[in-house]
Amino acid sequence: MKIVIAGLGVIGASMALAVKQVHGNIVIYGYDFSEILQFAEENKIIDHQIRKWPDDAKDADLIVLSTPLAVIKKHLEELNNVIGVDTIVTDTGSTKAELMDYAEEINFSGSYIGGHPMTGSEKNGINAANPLLFQNALYVLCGISEKNKQKAKSNLFPILEAIKARVFMMDAQIHDKVLAGISHLPQLVAVALVNYTGEKQDALNYPYFELAAGGFRDLTRIASSSITIWQDIINSNKENIIDALNQFIGTLEKERTAIGDLSNIFDAANNYRSQVPKDTKGFLYPLVDILVYVKDEVGVISKIANKLSEKKIDIRDIELLKIREKEGGVFRLSFNSREEADKAAELMNAINYRAFIRE
Repeated sequence: MKIVIAGLGVIGASMALAVKQVHGNIVIYGYDFSEILQFAEENKIIDHQIRKWPDDAKDADLIVLSTPLAVIKKHLEELNNVIGVDTIVTDTGSTKAELMDYAEEINFSGSYIGGHPMTGSEKNGINAANPLLFQNALYVLCGISEKNKQKAKSNLFPILEAIKARVFMMDAQIHDKVLAGISHLPQLVAVALVNYTGEKQDALNYPYFELAAGGFRDLTRIASSSITIWQDIINSNKENIIDALNQFIGTLEKERTAIGDLSNIFDAANNYRSQVPKDTKGFLYPLVDILVYVKDEVGVISKIANKLSEKKIDIRDIELLKIREKEGGVFRLSFNSREEADKAAELMNAINYRAFIRE
């Protein structure tokens, strides 16, 4: 099987590594600037370079466009009438309706399926590539039709399942409206909050940032994102974002009006927040956790992993919650089902690590 990945940033390069890790018989070709391609080939992120685009991609089984939105559109135009319906073309763009409409507008000759992996990294670029980036992450697909369904089942779904992404199919218009509320609006709110605070600090010379603790830092972490990445996204989803901003301003005005008694507003927020699944990157398909209390001794992680591996139980996520030197710590282990979690807890107790389901 031949896969072409155009754009070897953190998403594209991570996909290349993830696929290579689980599929030794797949040949991965990369397309990017020459210095990035050279680095990717030397470090075995890809097998070969695409030297003549788009001609060298015409016999690919799967093409993944992992570039900014404007470049994805350019690549779709270049690939049009070069490839046929047997080639699945997907992308990793953050908005979907504009790309889906464009593919229809040009009567795209390949089998195009819009994609959006709901994952990312604090860092950008090929050096931040991580083969585990897609594990447990929600991976949205849009535009599965009768025309491309069979090819998707043979060329795309097995790849996403192998890298342990969690596929979720939805309409492109609904995707963009939802993302305006849960991704694009939070980005703009974080930027506004940091700018508001910074302007206050500048004007009053008060120690706003010096006193900023965990809550402020958590809320505003994404304010460090680059406009280079975000401008395309905002332009592509402008109407939905403006609508989300207007509605959010209305929500803030309700808070201002009720400032003397916010109990109902806080209660509603607590109720809504409790409905967000806690244990999956994409907020869907929640995993089942166990907590494992361990001793402070060498080889704890390997002992846990080996015991579960013996019974072919797959750990989907792991986190060290707390540790005290010479006393021990607590691990959170996540599994696909309650049945697997129950078996895992039983196995951990059998090796004298106290374990139970995290309710």
